[in-house]
Amino acid sequence: MACDYPRLPSDRGPGVTPDDVVRRTRHVVTGVGAAFGSDPRHAVRGQRLGLSRWPFYFGGRGGVLGDVDADVVTAACGFFAPDLVREAWSTARAAAPLAVIVRADIEECLHWARKVYGGLAGLERLAYLAEQVVEAAPPAGRPLFAAWRSYAAPADDPVTRVALALLRLREHRGGSHLIAVLDSGLTPLTAILAGPGPGKAEANGWRPPWPAVPQSATAALAEAERLTDALSAAPYASLSQEERIEFIDLLDQVNDAYQRFRQG
Repeated sequence: MACDYPRLPSDRGPGVTPDDVVRRTRHVVTGVGAAFGSDPRHAVRGQRLGLSRWPFYFGGRGGVLGDVDADVVTAACGFFAPDLVREAWSTARAAAPLAVIVRADIEECLHWARKVYGGLAGLERLAYLAEQVVEAAPPAGRPLFAAWRSYAAPADDPVTRVALALLRLREHRGGSHLIAVLDSGLTPLTAILAGPGPGKAEANGWRPPWPAVPQSATAALAEAERLTDALSAAPYASLSQEERIEFIDLLDQVNDAYQRFRQG
């Protein structure tokens, strides 16, 4: 079976908590929710707009915030170097209207979703459940999630609804992680250095010399991860126990389709 984490037993019963849902689905939300951006077709679409990787990324992801200063996008995205964001954001704004970039990004997201898991049964039900969670999720401290939740969906078919719900849930988790990192006493850069390391920091536009990382950073980052899960879990309380089980099962199917696509 193509799956990158162990399944819960099928008779797991009514004891599935919101924390269990997050633990079981975070890989799908974060992985499948953003995988369309790695498709070669996505890069080609950006090039047609005159945009390289980062301008298309920030224009597409942050464009829902409106025509704001780069500092706003930097604050919302959190883990990217300000100089990288400012240069990319300026390039995107000069190349095309932000609404055009966002629409192009969404179109590529939906094309990818239809190709990867659009033929699955149960997408209508998954869309319904995921949308309940999205609506129950608190937006405070999560400007990108709030902006994406308020963005009008371009269609109401099940694939579109699932793809956008996953994107929104990913932004909710991303915002929750930024809140948790700051609450732990780390900066976004020290969190990267204490976790993935300097290679990831450079990939996100940061440049050495690196700040000193305190010995307590590893424990602080672990605590931030736990808090991220707790913050991400809160909206799943809006689902019944049976609906949580159903949600996990349906996302397992999406993940299986994604794994088959990757291996294919």
